[in-house]
Amino acid sequence: MRYAVLGNPVSHSLSPVMQHAAFAAVGMTTVYEAREVTAEELGSALRALHDEGFKGLNLTAPHKEAVWPLLARATPEAELLRSVNTLKRLDAGWEGHATDGLGFAAWARELDLPVAGARVILLGSGGAAHAVAPYLAALGAAAVTVAARDTSRAASVTARGERRNGGTAWSAASLDAVVDEGEFDLLVRALSTTELADGEVAWWRRLAAGAPVVDLNYGPRAAGSRLAAEAAGHPFEDGIGMLLHQGALSFTYWTDRAAPLEEMRRALAKAVDA
Repeated sequence: MRYAVLGNPVSHSLSPVMQHAAFAAVGMTTVYEAREVTAEELGSALRALHDEGFKGLNLTAPHKEAVWPLLARATPEAELLRSVNTLKRLDAGWEGHATDGLGFAAWARELDLPVAGARVILLGSGGAAHAVAPYLAALGAAAVTVAARDTSRAASVTARGERRNGGTAWSAASLDAVVDEGEFDLLVRALSTTELADGEVAWWRRLAAGAPVVDLNYGPRAAGSRLAAEAAGHPFEDGIGMLLHQGALSFTYWTDRAAPLEEMRRALAKAVDA
């Protein structure tokens, strides 16, 4: 059986390490590979992989939203988010699922991340931000400000979050123009850039003393934000835990088996330390 993760770039992905460990732990013989696929190549790549008999795929930037019109079917979670990171082979094509938001929620609970009652700044407007936003509401955030280069895209993230609104106040802003909304209690960085983006640092300065920072990038791609957080005295977590939990959910979606979470965790830890 064959599986793959598609992205551009994708060489940094630890999904192959994690999923190989998962399949081996349950006695399944599989190949899981990383494939560099540009936005222009996505449609033809999906057709080719389906023809080759691939059973499942993960998607990373820039494909999570672009894949939507290419799906044969979508799960309710994917319908809600319109941001897809996991595909399962059907006879007629690919079914899309979204495990990023669910994985973020599981990771946040594992970390005991202080989301409930918090004023949160969410940086970014891509697929990851769209996936995380509803779960910030579900976890009880008091208010979420979404800041992005394109304010219309930031507004689309707030609209996604409002679909699961449990009393969370939402606002959209430009990444280059910090709004006067007092201090924030938590920063969630859903930007794909590895270095801090222009305008981003000003938002960091609005964090309360000791407010946590989480970057959905992981490993070397989160090195810049880690250094910035540590220099400013903010507790920091990169997205390796989110990768673990969304990967476990992908595994279960593909196989209908409980994911061997600890084996996957150990494989990721070993890869990060290598």
